[in-house]
Amino acid sequence: MARILDIDVKYKIVILTLIIIFFLIVAAALVGSKIKDFFSDEGPVAIVSNEGDLIINYVDGQDINFIDNKTHEYKVTITNTSVDRVYYSLYLNDVNTNNIKVKIKDYSGNVIDEVTTKSNTVKLLNLFTIEGEDTVRFTIEIANNTIINFKGTIKVENESLSTNSFDDLILLNNTINSPQTRIGNEIATLNEGLISSSDNKGTTYYFRGNIDNNYVRLGDLLFRIVRINGDGSVRLVLNDVLENEYPYNTNTLSNYQDLALLQEASIINTLNTWLDTKLKNYDAYLASSDFCTDNNFTYNFNNLNYSRSYERIFVDTAPDLYCNATIYTGKVGLLSVDEVVLAGAYKNTPNQSYYLYNKDIEGSYITSSSYFINQDNNVSMINVTKDGAIGDGTLVSTNTYIRPVININTDAKIKGDGTIENPYIIVS
Repeated sequence: MARILDIDVKYKIVILTLIIIFFLIVAAALVGSKIKDFFSDEGPVAIVSNEGDLIINYVDGQDINFIDNKTHEYKVTITNTSVDRVYYSLYLNDVNTNNIKVKIKDYSGNVIDEVTTKSNTVKLLNLFTIEGEDTVRFTIEIANNTIINFKGTIKVENESLSTNSFDDLILLNNTINSPQTRIGNEIATLNEGLISSSDNKGTTYYFRGNIDNNYVRLGDLLFRIVRINGDGSVRLVLNDVLENEYPYNTNTLSNYQDLALLQEASIINTLNTWLDTKLKNYDAYLASSDFCTDNNFTYNFNNLNYSRSYERIFVDTAPDLYCNATIYTGKVGLLSVDEVVLAGAYKNTPNQSYYLYNKDIEGSYITSSSYFINQDNNVSMINVTKDGAIGDGTLVSTNTYIRPVININTDAKIKGDGTIENPYIIVS
């Protein structure tokens, strides 16, 4: 009898052991499945990658793939490991669905921008900056209002790694055209594009007419591209004028004709002060370039001695970027009358439809080109009127608006397309 009971107890123990083993196997399978799900591509697995000096942490992964009408969030952290400023853009690539609203929020939850998917690639942040040794965080919020499969891939691109030189990018974004209007004889009101010519350094390319893709932003200042110089540097003019009016020259010179020379003018001190104040952080990218100015007054008419600039523009109607006069070399200067005429101006004819016209400029601004010297040895410079015409001249001692000109050197690396929405900027 005792033997039978022992067998029965052993049988029950075996059965109980098998049941326990079964449940352990099931539990292990469930746990393993959860672990697999956690580390599979389908789960929110963080991905860390490098883009040059940038370390990018895609906190919720890079790949987006969901089928529901809920709002999904994906976090991205970017760290700049260098001491220099870096430019970057944030993309949503391989998007398979249009008309989906995407918000980009900063670390505090503020909406930076909101876009709607329209193509395979959506640029969420364009040419943002991150300072040296800094970290920024963003949240991408995607609201899928219909139950459809939404797919995409998050990508941060270090824009400072893939750049073009300024002149190459301008030539890449523009075709070389022939003038549509008679330069020097009529104004240009249409977009005549980029036109080739020559200067003292080689082949130059200048913009003419109602241009909409020659904007450049340096810090908080907006410029317009005037031309690519013959040495490959790029000439820019401030889109506005200095806040106050200044005389061109208040210096006392024994040779009155020299009052017309830019290197002898008091305005150079004003321009250099502006440059040091406003563009100090861009000094490494500023080229010392040639500015043409003339103290040769040989054309006599109505008891006035006019300059060769006057004769070239008002008599011969033949503007020329090749300087046969006195050259001043510096980092900041003024437009020549030839550059203004090539841009689309004409003598005593208003033009509010070319890129040098700015409705916010309330008066005339001066050029570096001389006009005349009278019997009292008063020197006058050619000016541009507030309505965009080549004017009747301004005495060097008269207060007038100043429109600075700078040149960007060939080492500067540039991003952008030159539109007002996406102006060219220096990224390296």
